[in-house]
Amino acid sequence: MTSKNYLGLFGSLLVVAGAMSPMVHVPIVGNWNFWDLHTGMASVVYVLAGLGVLASVSGRNGLLKFAGWAEVILILLTLLAVYLKVNDSFSFIPFKKLAKAAAGLVKYRWLGWSLLAAGSLIMIIASGRGSRKTDS
Repeated sequence: MTSKNYLGLFGSLLVVAGAMSPMVHVPIVGNWNFWDLHTGMASVVYVLAGLGVLASVSGRNGLLKFAGWAEVILILLTLLAVYLKVNDSFSFIPFKKLAKAAAGLVKYRWLGWSLLAAGSLIMIIASGRGSRKTDS
């Protein structure tokens, strides 16, 4: 295995670690990781991370790049969904300031988000790195 294979493997493992890390802190309930946020999207993230491991071990750069970009898209969609859900969850409160204060109690845990983003970007970088053969 070359260094780019190890880099892709490291990126895939960072994605798994980020998905298992706390991503949102909900008062009284506690910390939620990706699985607690949405099991379907978490399953897709784990499958894509496994695909990234398989691609980096077998040396398939196209598959690794696809897995990395798919992870980026899923992370952005999940971040948007969490933001919209938090701001919509307290819309039943008739007072706007009180609803905004209640939504402000839900805190993002940026370690999980940053590990996911770093892992997927490392997967993309690892798929494009390396020497290219030229005709000479």
